[in-house]
Amino acid sequence: MFRRGARVRPLRPSAWNPSLALARRDRVVNALGGARLVELARAGALGREFQIAGEDHDPEGILWDGVNLSPMSASEEAIDLFGRYVVARPRRASSVVGPRAAVEQLWPHLEPLWGAEVREHRWSQPLLMARGEAGAPMGAGLRAAVPSQIDRVFPASVAMFREEVGADPLRDDGGRGYRARVTELLHQQRTYVVLEGTEVVFKADVGALFEDVAQIHGVWVKPSHRSRGLGRAAMAELVPLVRRDHAPHVSLYVNDYNEPARRAYAAAGFEQVAELSTILF
Repeated sequence: MFRRGARVRPLRPSAWNPSLALARRDRVVNALGGARLVELARAGALGREFQIAGEDHDPEGILWDGVNLSPMSASEEAIDLFGRYVVARPRRASSVVGPRAAVEQLWPHLEPLWGAEVREHRWSQPLLMARGEAGAPMGAGLRAAVPSQIDRVFPASVAMFREEVGADPLRDDGGRGYRARVTELLHQQRTYVVLEGTEVVFKADVGALFEDVAQIHGVWVKPSHRSRGLGRAAMAELVPLVRRDHAPHVSLYVNDYNEPARRAYAAAGFEQVAELSTILF
């Protein structure tokens, strides 16, 4: 049973350290939300997207309610409280994402109001970690992209987004917001590419950095270059580069039905450590 004070409320500065400690307990699973948690703390805007259940000094769970809706390190009681809290407010998230068990518990609270808006349920997304030492480079020629390459990288990023998310990042504002995000990653040296001439044929981003974990997002191989081993070779080269440049622990998650990608990740030394789910609107 919850103690007194266990209501859901915006995350306040007084609860910052205990909430960060809670997120750190499973920093691989919480990498995406944890990165945003730290970002908003630096901006002094924690309560804008994060809520907690429990007491400030001992939270029972964290809820990220921003571009994603994500329960983080939440007890079963906290997840139910979060569900009742969220349905009383307009939806602003474009997806629900988190550990599969947490999403499966949260979703029945949301489905009566949000179910008709769902584009896709991705219930099984293995969360992978790169194991051990990386092998020798495989000759893909992967390197960190630089800001001056934005006009080469942006079309590949758009193609990846359309294919992976099933939506067009150019639709609402002509792509200005998405281009700004791609540019930001380039300035942070968090986008890695393989070029053929001036064309990007492979791309991957360090989409989230939380503590000592780097989570890879946006992996894409140009369709004409698939089934040639490029993805496998580039992923093998990506791991040591990310470890050198950003964080020692490298993770990513993948749809369970994407067998070519799963084979490439396994060949590059990735092993499953958890299972996530995503519901897309």
